[in-house]
Amino acid sequence: MKRFHALEWEDLQWFPSSWRDYGTDYLKFIATKFNIYKPILPLMQKCLDKSGQQHWVDLASGGGSGLIGLAKDLKEANPNLHITLTDYYPNIKAFEKLQSECPNTFSYEKTAVDASKTPEHLQGKFQTIFGAFHHFRSDKAKQILQNAVDTKSTIAIFEPVGRNFGSWFSMLFVPINVLIFTLFIRPVRWNVLPFIYLIPLIPLYILWDGIASILRTYSQKELNEMVASLNNSDDYEWEISKTSGKMPINYLIGYKKDDNESDRKNG
Repeated sequence: MKRFHALEWEDLQWFPSSWRDYGTDYLKFIATKFNIYKPILPLMQKCLDKSGQQHWVDLASGGGSGLIGLAKDLKEANPNLHITLTDYYPNIKAFEKLQSECPNTFSYEKTAVDASKTPEHLQGKFQTIFGAFHHFRSDKAKQILQNAVDTKSTIAIFEPVGRNFGSWFSMLFVPINVLIFTLFIRPVRWNVLPFIYLIPLIPLYILWDGIASILRTYSQKELNEMVASLNNSDDYEWEISKTSGKMPINYLIGYKKDDNESDRKNG
């Protein structure tokens, strides 16, 4: 089955920001409550080491995904770790909450940040994208990777869903999950509650976007082809795979090769 760039409501510019922010809050709650990114800790540490950086820039942050757990775990071995949250549609309330939960670790950009054209002050850092790479069409996705290579930035992309049975099966529970988990999501967004419990449009939007996300995800073959088409791709080491376990995380990581290794391969 080939990738299909289905419509996701939250990508539309006119989509209500309160609904979009609730959607990112919901995904953050899922990621944090079930600690879904725990298996990638070794990969994150490897990327920090390869980047030689203690500054981690998260692109297309949404509500911050499950970054709080990762931040606390990584902080033990990286006491000077600093994380900058960015998004094209910044969820400021969610960013502020992360900042308050983990003082002296998180900061955020208040204005829109294009993941394919990172501002100069965020270039050369360790960059991540959690559960959002599928939002980008192939040409834009390629630009994001090319930007990382051009700015000599280590990049790591993680997708918790894919075009597989487990992801499709999980969609069956989305509407009931929204109804239940909303009771525990903070901050409470009072203006969206009527559209969850009285007129359940938001559970349907979350379900629709979840299905669209699965259809949009890139396969390992598609990611390999994308990486191979980059300018100066050979200057980077690329790893495209998935973690083991019941909830595998698909990932792509890329980091600049050691200069000696590049000289050997080019020579």
